[in-house]
Amino acid sequence: MSSARQGRARQSTLTLIGALGASFAIVLVIMLVTVRPANVDRGDVDWHAVHDGLPAASQFVDPEFTATDGDWWANRAEYTGGKYPEWYIGLVTPTEGFVVIEQFTGDPSPEIAGELDDVTPTTATVAGFTWAVFDRTAVKDPGNRIVIYLLTGIGENGSLMVSGSASIEELELAATRAVESLGGTP
Repeated sequence: MSSARQGRARQSTLTLIGALGASFAIVLVIMLVTVRPANVDRGDVDWHAVHDGLPAASQFVDPEFTATDGDWWANRAEYTGGKYPEWYIGLVTPTEGFVVIEQFTGDPSPEIAGELDDVTPTTATVAGFTWAVFDRTAVKDPGNRIVIYLLTGIGENGSLMVSGSASIEELELAATRAVESLGGTP
């Protein structure tokens, strides 16, 4: 190959490398200066508003957390009727734990009853009431219901269940706030 041809080939290679480097630098600058909005949309659900729309809302829990309790927010709140009526509030705790408050006006669904049959309950006193406590940490797949607190005798034939993957302290705080919302007398 002639020296002129080698020079042109070398020049093309250097030009290509330079163009790639400049393109990379431009992309890097664009990435660094682009303003990205903070992810502020947590998917909050106003469980108080959902509660207020329930038929006979005063019979259902509507926990109120104080400023000293930290930032509790709901990602789901709904009432389902049918054969197994249930008021459901899914809460995210200040430590990013998960707590579910479920109130049943009759028997819980067979799926939930099956989860209660997984382990032998113990008892704990929370908010002045004796709750059955189901510690499901040894269950193969406990899902979000790692620990379940169950209080029966709510209304005529109902029950209140507080469960989740949050700490025991947060589960018991949610249970306390739920009972307080019923006037302290389930």
